[in-house]
Amino acid sequence: MAHYRRLTGAALIAALCLGTHSAQAQGFEVETGIDVFADPNTRIEGLHRLYVGHRVSPHFSFGQSIYSSALGDAGGAFFWGFEGVAHIPLSQRLSLGLSGFVGGGGGAAQVVGDGTMLRAGLSLDYRLSQAWDLQLTSSWIRIAGAPIDDPAFGLGLRYRFGGTDTAPGSTPEFDDLAAVAMQLLPASGVRARSGGRQGSVSLVGVRAQFDVNERTQLSFSAAGAARGAQGYMQIMGGARRTFAMNRLSFFVEGRAGFAGGGDVDTGAGMLVGASAGVSLQVSHRFDVELAFGGMTALDGDFRAGSVSLSLVRSFDRARAGGGGERWAFSTGLSAQTADASFYLNPVGRDDYVAMQETSLDYFVGRRIYLTGNAQTTVAGGVSGYALGLVGLGYEMPLGDRWSLSVEGLLGAAGGGGVNTAGGIVAGLRAEVDYRVGDAWRLSMGLGQLASVRSGGMSPTTVTLGVKIPFTTHR
Repeated sequence: MAHYRRLTGAALIAALCLGTHSAQAQGFEVETGIDVFADPNTRIEGLHRLYVGHRVSPHFSFGQSIYSSALGDAGGAFFWGFEGVAHIPLSQRLSLGLSGFVGGGGGAAQVVGDGTMLRAGLSLDYRLSQAWDLQLTSSWIRIAGAPIDDPAFGLGLRYRFGGTDTAPGSTPEFDDLAAVAMQLLPASGVRARSGGRQGSVSLVGVRAQFDVNERTQLSFSAAGAARGAQGYMQIMGGARRTFAMNRLSFFVEGRAGFAGGGDVDTGAGMLVGASAGVSLQVSHRFDVELAFGGMTALDGDFRAGSVSLSLVRSFDRARAGGGGERWAFSTGLSAQTADASFYLNPVGRDDYVAMQETSLDYFVGRRIYLTGNAQTTVAGGVSGYALGLVGLGYEMPLGDRWSLSVEGLLGAAGGGGVNTAGGIVAGLRAEVDYRVGDAWRLSMGLGQLASVRSGGMSPTTVTLGVKIPFTTHR
């Protein structure tokens, strides 16, 4: 559960970056690869990198990245934050890439303290095609709270949506967005990292899906434990084949990604799975899906059957009917007060913790919206602490430039020695937005968060960030 929040955030960021379509769009790019530490001093021997960025100029992009354990025995170590990438052409096919990342996280009992991660990267890119580059990478990675302050080397791939074209409209839009509940049922004899029997795990998460053609879809999903393995999360990519029969359709799919935490033995973190299911169109906008399958860790003891139920919002059908969908993307920093009840062990702890957070709001009416929020720690001595929240909001204009939003939130939290009393948390928040320009707003918020069960944390929250309204599927 602890890492589901930052995973959900990554899924939402990917959905946003792949779904935004505006007149000012310069295109988006994705980079993925492996950083292998030259001389590892922890069980984290290598990190997988996934970067999604918006090209603000022909040679510079800015976005967010998630790093997860990929080599060693630290499945469950995740780090999420902001990254900028510049590419300097050297010839027709070669370019030099420079990147800088700042974020936070932790997990797998390998990081203590703040969990702040810094990465400076250098890559030599070879253009394979208009859209694809092969990357030879080197980097220096520093993680506060772990003996990681070392060089790393690896390989990567870069994909530019729209190829080298930076003209408006080169950004694809996602076709479906789903809320997913999943039950993992471990096979007999599966052991947790601590050696005990691995129990069942209940997951909640989100999935963005993209049509390749009429019968084939690609997906990006993120989920974390709501019960049974506090701190477990998984981030997966997949491919689906669909066979439609009017309002009913059947599908098979395969998935691969990274997972861990919550005492689940995923080894280095690599997870693969497959499933089959049925989807029923219940309205013009919504489908309900039921799927059965299984997944296994490639380098750990974990293997389990899976049952999932999904509520799917179809933007593909909505686009065929015309009109647009209103959204708002927010990102910034927040602080939570931390009294004695905030910690499982309050001795010597800080009075507050600092978080980075990202939200995605989807308007279902003129003023009412659904929201998803993901947070991970960047300071305060609680490495690995993270949250994932969903809720309902109401936006009220206060003038030409000012607006007020009120949100009710429910979700999961954990990690870092924070006393979430089982993991389920709820909150209320009010945000005041000031429109600075046509494309963005300054946002300030005040709220209260509390564990649903008694005896847990109850911090006051203060937020400061930027909010970017946008429209898709016009």
